[in-house]
Amino acid sequence: MAPQPAAQTNTVLDALDITPHPRPFKSPSWKPTARRTKTLKQILSDATRSQTATQNNSGTSTPLLPVIIQPMGATYANIESAPSLHPAHCKRWCDITGLPANYTDPKTKLRYTNQEVYAAIRMLPPGAADKYLELRGANVILK
Repeated sequence: MAPQPAAQTNTVLDALDITPHPRPFKSPSWKPTARRTKTLKQILSDATRSQTATQNNSGTSTPLLPVIIQPMGATYANIESAPSLHPAHCKRWCDITGLPANYTDPKTKLRYTNQEVYAAIRMLPPGAADKYLELRGANVILK
């Protein structure tokens, strides 16, 4: 097979090429601004720096107390949010396998997935079911 000459062009690629088409949505005089976004760490350090500069310039010897901002409710950055009440998050999981559990053993109160796991629960030694309940946080301690 002979190589194709370089002068021959591919018409499909020429039809799909977008470089020669005008772009009226682009302004040729546009230039990006010199302003950059700041991270939270930079904003807090700038605020601390300006606060200490104000304190040093005012001549007061008493230190300014840092302002603690309390978040109002659950936010993206707040870990201490309440658990979800959505039904999809309230699934019950098997204590033995970790699979979704539809059943609960009435004797031991362990959740299980199928008959095989139920048979394994019935074969557990005394006190082992309490350990599984303790892992889940559902154990009852009577004093």
